[in-house]
Amino acid sequence: MKKVFSLVVSVCLLLVQYGNAFAQDIPTGKFLGSYYNGQNFDSLVFTREDQLINFNWWQGSPGGGVNNNNFSVRWQGKIEFTAGNWEFGCMPDDGLRIYIDGEKMVDSWKVQHGTYFKFVKNLSAGTHLIVVEYFEDKEWAGITLTWKKVTPATTPSVGGPTTKPGTIAPTTSPLYKGLYVSSCEELAVNPSEGDAPLEVNFSGAGYDPYGAIQTYSFNFGDNSPIVAQEDSYTSHIYQKPGKYNALLTIKDSKGNLRTSDTCKKVITVTGTYEESVGGYAEPTVYPATVSSLPKTGIFDTSLSLILFTIPMAILGLLLNRKFSKF
Repeated sequence: MKKVFSLVVSVCLLLVQYGNAFAQDIPTGKFLGSYYNGQNFDSLVFTREDQLINFNWWQGSPGGGVNNNNFSVRWQGKIEFTAGNWEFGCMPDDGLRIYIDGEKMVDSWKVQHGTYFKFVKNLSAGTHLIVVEYFEDKEWAGITLTWKKVTPATTPSVGGPTTKPGTIAPTTSPLYKGLYVSSCEELAVNPSEGDAPLEVNFSGAGYDPYGAIQTYSFNFGDNSPIVAQEDSYTSHIYQKPGKYNALLTIKDSKGNLRTSDTCKKVITVTGTYEESVGGYAEPTVYPATVSSLPKTGIFDTSLSLILFTIPMAILGLLLNRKFSKF
């Protein structure tokens, strides 16, 4: 009996110890992020408070002890909202689930690249619990979450059965039509400046309410060929200094081409450039020499000078003997 009692006490102490270590209150106005190794919250590594969910880890790790690939994160935050309709946008790479006050708003727990999600939620005034679950498979990793308050657009119409002739009554357009139109949502670059030759990583995202983005087309702005591909990530090396306007264009599931101001970035490349067979070359260093008069073209070498001087000396002696008899 004593052994059983001792075991129960030990287990309780262990639970209290780990509960104190890992249990943290969900913050207000920011997120508590719990970071795990494994795609299904397998092994908790650490927790921390994140002001926003706005990360692009590229091919790196979110923090010490977390894998570069094959990890997952759960964010929980109490966020204050005013009453009304709120549009949420999220771009994960890869898996995503979003809950608001326990209601599942997005469930896309799969490998995906450059996919952007939007939805509208009517919220009452006050604090609401937002939970975001995310996993990374391999290669690039990142996730962003944004929200903004929206209202239905209205356009005036003249006349109509419920208005007097000549008066203007508002007509509500389709609710939040932006949810029904594809768009280019993001172009991220890393780094955005540096010395040439500069290798830059590009990450794009597009929104398509009816299917998947067909093509991501990257125009690097340096007259190199446009890269059009299914993958939303690529890299490019800028060889010459200058400022380059990079542009992303997406083709949606219906074949429409979309771009936007958020899909434009300026790349600043510094340094010097010299034309050579390989492009870049180290400055040529010439050894110091003693300055001399310009070459005439006739006595450019010592050998030519000798061959000219000896015959002229012999001719001078002969002429001197001949004319000395007179």
